[in-house]
Amino acid sequence: MTLLFSMVWQSVGEQVSFADLERDGVRYIQALVPLEIALANAESAAVSGAPPQREVLIRAVDAVAAVDSELGGRLRTQDRWTGLRTKIESLPASGTPATMIDAYSGTNDLLLALIDKVRNNSKLIRDPDADSYYLGDGAAQELPEGITAAAGYTDRLISAAGLTGSARADALVDINAARSDLVSNARDLTDDVRLAVEGTGSRSLGGALLNKLDRFNRSIDSLLPLMTPLTSGRGRIDVAQVGRARVEMQAAAADLSAALLDQIDIALRDRLSSLSQRRLLTIGTLVLAALLMLAPIVLGLVRRDRGTTAGRPDRPAPPPGPGRSAPARPAPAHQAPAHPAPAHQVSARQPAMHQTAAPPAQWPPARTAAASDPEFARWERFGAPQ
Repeated sequence: MTLLFSMVWQSVGEQVSFADLERDGVRYIQALVPLEIALANAESAAVSGAPPQREVLIRAVDAVAAVDSELGGRLRTQDRWTGLRTKIESLPASGTPATMIDAYSGTNDLLLALIDKVRNNSKLIRDPDADSYYLGDGAAQELPEGITAAAGYTDRLISAAGLTGSARADALVDINAARSDLVSNARDLTDDVRLAVEGTGSRSLGGALLNKLDRFNRSIDSLLPLMTPLTSGRGRIDVAQVGRARVEMQAAAADLSAALLDQIDIALRDRLSSLSQRRLLTIGTLVLAALLMLAPIVLGLVRRDRGTTAGRPDRPAPPPGPGRSAPARPAPAHQAPAHPAPAHQVSARQPAMHQTAAPPAQWPPARTAAASDPEFARWERFGAPQ
């Protein structure tokens, strides 16, 4: 039982460490998604020539830095985060649309690489439960890549609004590539959520996630037709409409990301609670086995003590001493009366017809004690008449 206990205890401990590490990964990704959206907004502002919102980006960077200082050593992400932070701080404040898109594209690639490293080192990619695995794939891979693809798609649409001729044709190639990536990520994300919902079988979970996923897919569907004026060669890109569609897509993506990561964290907490109960059950089983092992030993000791008490001889009574009277002892059957009646009194009570007869013999017969008689010596000791 001790060997089985140690094996089960070690197995449960490994599973607890595994789940704790996954929860650390979820916390890290929860801080990285807002940073990705802040980068997308900063890129869109730089491409369109609007004043950049550096305060939002700085707050997002500080939030990730705080999480990395706490979890970076365990997840081994400190070097990767340091490189990404340096890249963010060195982004140009202004420039041509193509230059800004190239600068932010490199930064987004580093961000996606950091998310992928967090997913691998936290072992979210190896989660044993199918539903948690699919939710993690959607939240840590498909959705972040979809946000980046949507940002690249909308920024290229805005930058192509004033292009003509061959420059416009070259921009159309990049726009089609970004559109293809966006559609692919949205489709894979939909499959991940559907498989996770089917795996859990929970209607409440399915309804909550599917509603948020539908909102995200509708925002993607509203983005795709915006390139029609560019492909048809008629009309111009509506920059304001592209901006509104991008804002809605980012809001839907942030809402869906929070729901996916929260659901993963809930599943991990439930798993840890189940493992804690398993630990208590293991301890209880070991204690019960120990009690069952000790029970025969205790019973044997109790029976031995009872047998020793039953076979022990009675202790002799203590001799009489001062203040203690000797126990009464019955006189022997052959002892003579203490005060025998005189012979003349005996004869006086006899009937007249027997006056001439010989007097009856005394009973018990008189006994002459000898000094050597042991019976005499014993009764002489107590002063009894012989």
